[in-house]
Amino acid sequence: MGTAFNLDNRLALCASFVRKDTKLVDVGTDHAYLPIWLVCSGVINTAVACDVRSGPLENAKNNIEFYHVQQKIKTVLSDGLDNIAPEDAYDIVMAGMGGELIAEIIKRQQWLCDGKRRLILQPMTRAESLRLFLCENGFDIIKEKACVSGKKTYSVMLCEYDGILRQCDKLFQYVGMLIDDYSDDARKYISAVNFKLKKKIRAYEKNSREYEELKIIIEKLNNCTKE
Repeated sequence: MGTAFNLDNRLALCASFVRKDTKLVDVGTDHAYLPIWLVCSGVINTAVACDVRSGPLENAKNNIEFYHVQQKIKTVLSDGLDNIAPEDAYDIVMAGMGGELIAEIIKRQQWLCDGKRRLILQPMTRAESLRLFLCENGFDIIKEKACVSGKKTYSVMLCEYDGILRQCDKLFQYVGMLIDDYSDDARKYISAVNFKLKKKIRAYEKNSREYEELKIIIEKLNNCTKE
């Protein structure tokens, strides 16, 4: 079975982290393009596409039927993972939502801490909050890559629970493992973060603790993005 479409760079990066023959759940699936592509490409045999809204889930069902994979992908109306059976979820993708929402979804499910699951996370906002949550709650970020899709840069994290609580300094919160990634896409991600921090620092009074913290991070990121 071959795919009739290509994923954009953001979803393609998420797909690259999915283990072969795993049982996948795509949270906030929208059009279900990711699970459809993975099934049609032969990476996985089964998937659950879930969404909190019935409208996107209907779009997902229509696309699943269009590509004739309704025997392999089931749709579930679910707020995060609340209605998902643990036995259906070994690789879990949460892409296209805010970092704080992703953290809330993870927090609600104790079975994610059994050491058998992998989380593939692509926060659209507040990635720093998500990295801090993961470090403080025993989730190891084992891989992180950046990509450019359209005119925006994105980070995708591959995580698993090992129960080790980690220190997470401010620099790691903002750019994670990308600090040691010298690819063009990672440098573009870091530049985008730095640009936002330069705008954010204007809201703080000079010599305040918040100002000084951000100033140090900005200086480090400036050095990272120098040719």
